[in-house]
Amino acid sequence: MTVVIAAINGKGGAGKTTALMNIAGEYALRGGHVAMIDMDARNNLMKWWTDCQEKDAQPEGIEVYSHKTARGLERWMMDNANAFDHVLIDTPGEDTSIVDPVIAAADLVISPIQPSKREVLGAIDSFENVLRVNEALGKACRHGVLRTRITVTVRHTELYRKIRPIIEDTVKTYLFRTEVFERNVYKDIHNGIGTLQMQEVTDAIAKARRETQALVAEVDQLLANEAATGRAA
Repeated sequence: MTVVIAAINGKGGAGKTTALMNIAGEYALRGGHVAMIDMDARNNLMKWWTDCQEKDAQPEGIEVYSHKTARGLERWMMDNANAFDHVLIDTPGEDTSIVDPVIAAADLVISPIQPSKREVLGAIDSFENVLRVNEALGKACRHGVLRTRITVTVRHTELYRKIRPIIEDTVKTYLFRTEVFERNVYKDIHNGIGTLQMQEVTDAIAKARRETQALVAEVDQLLANEAATGRAA
């Protein structure tokens, strides 16, 4: 059964594309067949894919497509989704009419945030949209907030310390225990050198790989919990 994961936050630059690229690389490394769909007008995902092709660094097990409309996404999902183990959808960094159809197709929505008020509010909006679509369609799409571009300095800020109580206690959605730290390797990947999992293992790459593996383990657990709940119901 195809698993659909979408990255949604109304704030651009939150780390959606990077998170999906790393997750896709991990699933592909396991032997999975992964589709990535670029719905962002900035085309970051497609630019990365084109650069990978030009540099002969195209990752095995991953295919990238561009669909900018809800209708295009719906047609692609109907015709192609069953051919893949995972479909990862990258969305625009702004509120658009695309969001509802993406949530309708998704099993899990991840809202990446940097510790900024605007991005936290964007993640909360995304969660509320998931709840609304779930109720309207009788779905059980999960939602989680992922802290990205974390540094030691950021960890000492007041807003960083408030994220957990806001997200877990007040909003009551899932906060990933894994944090994505600010790493040069994540920036390098965007230059078309393939996925993180394709890079020669250095200390920096090893740390990034462990981070990604921990994130994917949480994603898998969230989806497994949802599947178990559905069977019980």
